[in-house]
Amino acid sequence: MPADPGELHRLRTALRDLVALSTIPAAWVGREPSTIAAGLADVLVGSLRVDFAFVRLCDPDGGAAVEVTRGDAWKAFPEWLERHRPAAGRSWRREILPDVGAGVERCRGLVIPIGVNADGGLVAVACDRTDFPTETDQLLLSVAANHAATAFQSARLIHERLRAEAELRQARDELALKVTEGTDELRRITAELQAILDASPIGIVLFRRDQTVQRCNPAFERLVGWKTDDIVGRRIPVPEDIEKRWAPFAARLDRGGGFSGLEIRITRNDGSEFDAALACAPLADEQGRPAGFVANIEDISDRKRAEEALRRSETYLAEAQRLSHTGSWARDIATGQLTHSSEEYCRLFGFDPQRDRLSSGELYQRIHPEDRGRVADIIEKAARERMDYEVDYRVVLPDGAMKSIHAVGHPVFSASGELVQYVGTAMDVTERMRAEEERQAHLWFLESMDRVNRAIQGTNDLEQMMSDVLEAMLSIFECDRSWLVYPCDPEAAAWNVPMEHARPEFPGAFVLGHDLPVDPEIAKAFETVRASSSPVRFGRMSEHPLPAGAEERFRIQSMIAMAIHPKGDRPYMLGLHQCSYLRAWTPREERLFQEVGRRLEDALTSLFMFRNLGESERRLEEAQRISHVGYWERDLATNRYTWSDENYRIFGLQPQERLLSFDEVQELLHPADRQMRAAAVAEALRGGPRYDVEYRVVRPNGEVRFVRSVGDVVRDESGRPRRVFGTVQDITERKRGEHRRMAQHAVTQILAEAATLEEATPRILRAVCECLVWDVGALWRTDREGGVLRCVEVWHNESTAVPEFEADSRERTFTPGSGLPGRVWSSREPAYVSDLVHDSNFLRAPIAAREGLHAAFGFPIVLGGEVLGVMEFFSHEIRQPDRDLLNMMATIGSQIGQFIDRKQAEDALHRVQAELAHVTRVSTLGELTASIAHEINQPLAAVVNNATACVH
Repeated sequence: MPADPGELHRLRTALRDLVALSTIPAAWVGREPSTIAAGLADVLVGSLRVDFAFVRLCDPDGGAAVEVTRGDAWKAFPEWLERHRPAAGRSWRREILPDVGAGVERCRGLVIPIGVNADGGLVAVACDRTDFPTETDQLLLSVAANHAATAFQSARLIHERLRAEAELRQARDELALKVTEGTDELRRITAELQAILDASPIGIVLFRRDQTVQRCNPAFERLVGWKTDDIVGRRIPVPEDIEKRWAPFAARLDRGGGFSGLEIRITRNDGSEFDAALACAPLADEQGRPAGFVANIEDISDRKRAEEALRRSETYLAEAQRLSHTGSWARDIATGQLTHSSEEYCRLFGFDPQRDRLSSGELYQRIHPEDRGRVADIIEKAARERMDYEVDYRVVLPDGAMKSIHAVGHPVFSASGELVQYVGTAMDVTERMRAEEERQAHLWFLESMDRVNRAIQGTNDLEQMMSDVLEAMLSIFECDRSWLVYPCDPEAAAWNVPMEHARPEFPGAFVLGHDLPVDPEIAKAFETVRASSSPVRFGRMSEHPLPAGAEERFRIQSMIAMAIHPKGDRPYMLGLHQCSYLRAWTPREERLFQEVGRRLEDALTSLFMFRNLGESERRLEEAQRISHVGYWERDLATNRYTWSDENYRIFGLQPQERLLSFDEVQELLHPADRQMRAAAVAEALRGGPRYDVEYRVVRPNGEVRFVRSVGDVVRDESGRPRRVFGTVQDITERKRGEHRRMAQHAVTQILAEAATLEEATPRILRAVCECLVWDVGALWRTDREGGVLRCVEVWHNESTAVPEFEADSRERTFTPGSGLPGRVWSSREPAYVSDLVHDSNFLRAPIAAREGLHAAFGFPIVLGGEVLGVMEFFSHEIRQPDRDLLNMMATIGSQIGQFIDRKQAEDALHRVQAELAHVTRVSTLGELTASIAHEINQPLAAVVNNATACVH
């Protein structure tokens, strides 16, 4: 039968593919599983000409599966695969799918499991051939899949073998490394242990079974004072009593047991002993038999001393707690129970520390019922907020006694920050609270007295002071009315209330504004308070009833009163009213009230004395002002003066303007007098005569005043001068009077002695200047023909040089009314100028200012209403007008005028006398002439008659 060519072709193709597939296992040997799966998928797509291939190769031993996909003809394969996954207990089976193209292109699929129950994997392919899959396709796919599974398993085995070989090599290398590292670590640990043994402060020693030393560390050498070479092989010497105690411990070590905490005394190499703590552990040989023991020996001498000090400290603490009444405690947060309480803490709450076991509940019951809730709230709040707390409360003891406790609590936290307990102290502060109450009462007393004192010291006015004190008392005692009654005299006809302070709803007698009669009940109250040395309480709660009339009239329920006796006046009665309720006055209020009354009594006495003193001082001040006498005191330690007001006025200063030192006072003196005063003061301080000196004071306005200062030196017990007290009197008027009298006497004497005005003029100018202490004088004479005044004489003292002023005066003339001379001439009255510099009518003012002239006065020389001349005088000082001086100078002017008149009369008399002598001489010659004339007269008469006749 002839062969079908197509069939032959298919057979050849299938055979060729089969041959090609048979070579694949050799190509896959040693390959990675993922490479094998990828190679199988590529073979299926490339060699078997399928459009889609999925390969899953699984490890039957549970290793990870490998999946590879080629082509996209079966787009929905992942969903199909997930949807057709076999249920539990079932496996994949070979399956042909007629169409997997999802309706786009027709495509047939084939799923072939690999191995039994598909434990080797799964192959899924898809092809668009209509005859796919043929038996040949299925055969080739199965062969390829089985080859791939075999290669995959071989690769797994080879991989596992290689991995095992690598792991074995690695394990061998790691073992070698660990052996090396272990050897190094053993050496290092051995070195470290040796270093630890060498550095350990605890003596470590290895004993053989016979208790001889086999080996020890340096610390042991230091402890016992033996070197290793000396102690090895020997027993450590111990006291005999320790040797006896050692036997049972040695037996325990032989039995394989150890022990610690044994305290013994060991003898050192030098014979000294020390306290040691011993801990031992047994050593065994290779067969487990006892071979000796290791002992740790620690010098606990310091610890023993510290323990002894601690015991003493605890004893002292317990004693200190007992003496200070302070107890310590600790309370567990979880249970709320006390975990510690000192003996004194037990005693604070009335428990016996030896017999009673404290519980928090029992302690809580001892707290005063009124304080329990508050204490619990404070403690609970502190626990919530994890903070310290302090609380004060009262404890009621079984016998009814009460204590005041001050407790302090502090939180204690665990390592994790959890609050685990509170620790704290409790202190019996009963005495302190009592002392605090007393302190508060004392403070209230002092503050109240301070308030009253400030009210007293705040004014010097009597009424204002009483008002301020009563206002303070109303507030301090919180009463309804405070008052003063005057007089507190049972024999007086009437009484009144000079001062009162009351609350608006309880007005008192002060508002009545008039006197009230002293009735028998009021008189009895006055007698009661005056007879008592302390305040008296009135009212229903007191032994003294209230005056019925006053009780009803002023709505009084309680009263306290006392008599005060200021010196210089009749007694007062100080009192307080309580109107709003029935009040019991406490002892501390009574004590404060009494002290306020005494203080008010002193204040009233002081004010009365101050009022009298003020009046005396006012009179003294007025006397000083009238007499121009001031007092002063110099403190030699500070060199400062204390002056009276009049003292300041004498020196031209404002009263109490400033405190002055000795040098500052010197500056107020006339320069010429400073040395004289300083010498007198120094002489008095050295023990010389009493300080008594007169000097001139130059006031700030330039005015010069004459003063007399007298002072006494006050010395201490050793004779050293401490201060100087004295007086200053303004004697300017007296000095000026003396100067005026001297000047008038001098001028009178000059006029009496002088023969002419020209002789007297310079002497008069000099006398006036020297006696009245003026510096320059000038005389102006009237020029009747010229109608002016001309300067005819100028005089000045030797210390004064006024050349320009003198020259100008000699050259100048004045008409009536011009300049100082002209004004005096025209007014015929003396004139005074305090300061020429400011006088606009003084024509020589610029020159006077340049040469330091200030004060001036002038007076006329008058004779019979006619001004014969003017005298003027000048001073370098500014001087106030002096009417007495001008009056005296007017008198001197009249004296000079009278001198001129007298001299003119004497001159006229001399002329008359001369003329009379001439007349006498002429009369004698006349008589001779008459006789001669008679003899000649007759012939002459005849001659005359004849001549007349001839004329006719």
